Amino acid sequence: MSLVLALPVLLGAVFLVLTALTTVYRRRPHDIDNVILGARKLDLADLETLLDASSEWNLRRSLSQWALQRAQEDRMRLAREYLRRVAFNAELIQLWILQEHKRIEDKKREEYTEIDRLIVEALELTTNLRLYSVVVSLRLCVWMILKAYGWPVRFLPSMTDLRVRCGVNVLQEYRRLTEIALLVSSTYGKTYRDRLFEAL
Repeated sequence: MSLVLALPVLLGAVFLVLTALTTVYRRRPHDIDNVILGARKLDLADLETLLDASSEWNLRRSLSQWALQRAQEDRMRLAREYLRRVAFNAELIQLWILQEHKRIEDKKREEYTEIDRLIVEALELTTNLRLYSVVVSLRLCVWMILKAYGWPVRFLPSMTDLRVRCGVNVLQEYRRLTEIALLVSSTYGKTYRDRLFEAL
């Protein structure tokens, strides 16, 4: 008897969730204004320092075990935040670039202009960066759950290992993505380019 009552309730809940996902929460097309307003500022130099082998080696050499473990915990949290920003910005740019891609869908590759080629490259970069962010975020989550920052120094995970994963060098690809986004935005005019530069 309880299954007979529970089934309609469960089906009703699934229906409500699907309706909400397809109406209220569905992804809407984005334009350059959405990127400018929504982008999360990321100083790539800070991320580069965080993933730099020499800075990590200096920390391991100069800090006590306890201080190094605390520093690694902070660095893991910081890396997680930076990767959230990379993934978020890559998604925003991807949604905008998809709109740009619609106008070149019917073109043959030989007819592509330089901007058209950049749009195709940007789509590939955004996909790579989003995949990278998922994989590395999962790795960081596992490290945080296992409290890997508290392990003995020789077993302490290295942040440098996160620089390249799944064949993606996060620093190179994110830098290239922002360059392309700025070049594509310059087709809207200098004002848009400057605003996007400030946002990213």
